[in-house]
Amino acid sequence: MARPPLLPPQRKADIILSVLSGETTAAEAARVAGVSSQAISNWKRCFIKAGCEGLDTSTEHSGREQQLLKEIEKLKSALGDSYLQLREMRALVRRPGARRGPAEIGARGMVPVIGGRRHA
Repeated sequence: MARPPLLPPQRKADIILSVLSGETTAAEAARVAGVSSQAISNWKRCFIKAGCEGLDTSTEHSGREQQLLKEIEKLKSALGDSYLQLREMRALVRRPGARRGPAEIGARGMVPVIGGRRHA
């Protein structure tokens, strides 16, 4: 049997909502959409599961949100480190009589960070 055409998520949601509200049967919706009744059942199961997860207040953030929040914290930390390095370099350049060459910057342990990697 040939694979049914891919339907956009919004179209699937509309079909499932019409089945859940009783406007149409799963078999009729499958026939109109050109998919199997099993596909409708799978969509319905996924739709209900996702809806239940959306209503679950016991977890603050989804797995993807947790991952993004961790990444944001790492980026903030890297930005803070870069800012502190920049302040030290500016202070070194502004001191009267201070050597301003890269040798002194390297001697103080300040190595420019570009793209998250330290460059010596």
